[in-house]
Amino acid sequence: MFMGEYSPALDDKGRVAIPVKLRKAFGEQEPVEKLVVTHGFDRCLMAFRDQEWNEFVEKKLMPLSQSDPKNRMSVRFLVGGACECELDKQGRMVIPSNLLKYAGITNDVIILGLFNKIEIWSKEVYEECRPDGAFIDSFADELGI
Repeated sequence: MFMGEYSPALDDKGRVAIPVKLRKAFGEQEPVEKLVVTHGFDRCLMAFRDQEWNEFVEKKLMPLSQSDPKNRMSVRFLVGGACECELDKQGRMVIPSNLLKYAGITNDVIILGLFNKIEIWSKEVYEECRPDGAFIDSFADELGI
């Protein structure tokens, strides 16, 4: 399982280093040499291991009726925007420029480990979306803690 918040930077060659703790979590089943990266929600990117990506597509996207224009658009957004990104020996990957542009990533990056995937954010965009105190208090009430 992935968890945690990390702050690597995008290097001059457009590479971002996946933090060691996340790489170890990705490698629980087998060493990871590539990730599937696609558009995420709220202007982030999502990265999956092959197995989790396949499960996401098969369980969440394939059952969607393609007669619904909203579903077709959603599948185009997620699957059409997806690409395999290889990790080098230092755990860095090159993110395609179209995905960097979508997420507004130019330098500072925030990487979040979220259960079965990671999210990759522009630091500036993430700071705009970060939950505030009122939201956290409301969520705590919903959880009953």
